[in-house]
Amino acid sequence: MNDTASSPAAMPELVPDEPPDNRPDSPRALVERWWNDHFPGSPVAASTAAWNHAFAAKEELKRRLANPKWEEN
Repeated sequence: MNDTASSPAAMPELVPDEPPDNRPDSPRALVERWWNDHFPGSPVAASTAAWNHAFAAKEELKRRLANPKWEEN
């Protein structure tokens, strides 16, 4: 038995809200580079709950940067 495998419920499929912007200087690319520079191997990576929370925040930041007029409901 593999105790480290995540269940499908713990790893929901992410569906992008908008087409990816693959330019290396795009805000989305900048956020991804920052994430990859700081989070893998960090204390956050040691906790699935912390990783999922930070990852969701990163994805929300990318959505907000893509739509600067974004407002909370």
